[in-house]
Amino acid sequence: MNWNALRRLRERFLAFEQRSGAEADRTDYWRSHSELASYDFTFGERIGWKWDTVLDELKLRGWTPPEGAVLDWGCGTGVAGRRVAQAWPQQRLLLSDRSHPAQNFAAARARAAFPGLTVQFAAADCAPELLVLSHVINELTPEALERLLGLASKAQAVLWVEPGTHESSRKLIAVRERLLARFRGIAPCPHAAACGMLAPGNERHWCHHFARVPGYVHTDPGWGRFAQTLEIDLSSVPFSFLVLDRRPALAAPCSREARVIGVPRHYKGYAKVLSCQADGVKELVLQKRDAPELLKAMKKAPGSLYQWEREGEKIRGGERIF
Repeated sequence: MNWNALRRLRERFLAFEQRSGAEADRTDYWRSHSELASYDFTFGERIGWKWDTVLDELKLRGWTPPEGAVLDWGCGTGVAGRRVAQAWPQQRLLLSDRSHPAQNFAAARARAAFPGLTVQFAAADCAPELLVLSHVINELTPEALERLLGLASKAQAVLWVEPGTHESSRKLIAVRERLLARFRGIAPCPHAAACGMLAPGNERHWCHHFARVPGYVHTDPGWGRFAQTLEIDLSSVPFSFLVLDRRPALAAPCSREARVIGVPRHYKGYAKVLSCQADGVKELVLQKRDAPELLKAMKKAPGSLYQWEREGEKIRGGERIF
């Protein structure tokens, strides 16, 4: 494991969060095959947990991607494309990255994992059926983002996962608002209206969620060393995401569906939940005396999607969907 490279890469990626897009660094930060392999085995796998969480929800919803070419744009080591290929058998995976070593690494990993999969490098004028984007938004200049949105507008569906920071989330919300004229929002929003985070009073909030971390990670000595060496909390893997689809024959989301933002905040005898639903983003209160089993379940295994029984801003009951 190339620990020095992992430290350097982490510092660089964290620095992206502090820069504006106009100052994005265009140099290739991959220096060797060992760096790519070390990243893919650690940070890449953590990104994979985010994708697993998103893809599991889409499967639960009964959503499937359009048939045709899948483009993993800005692929890096190719984690996102491989996770999508694992979730739904694909015929053709296209890879695009400004780093040629990263493209080659991603192609080799995809071919090894899926021998029957056609893996190619994307042409400049590629118009895929499914566009896959992962952890790219903070590296884009405004001009590059415009070009990417032009590419997205040609796709039938878009799967987009980013870090769960305030800045990344707000950028992804802006993307959603621009693309809703062409696409139907599948997730995370349980409605097709403007994002509730944009309402006055919600400026400090951001749309973020937490990946489900595999149980073995907490007892594996290798992951323990990774966490200790790089000072990373393995139990908390926040992310933001966006799923869009332009195909017309899609079921509308349930009008009672609500999305929990972040995680519920538990206090003695009650919990507060930042909840997104058709009537906006609101802080709701669940008291133990109203729904003790729901409160207990929410504390033991907080979910993302619920159907509430509400009276104003009080939750009287409900059930977890995912």
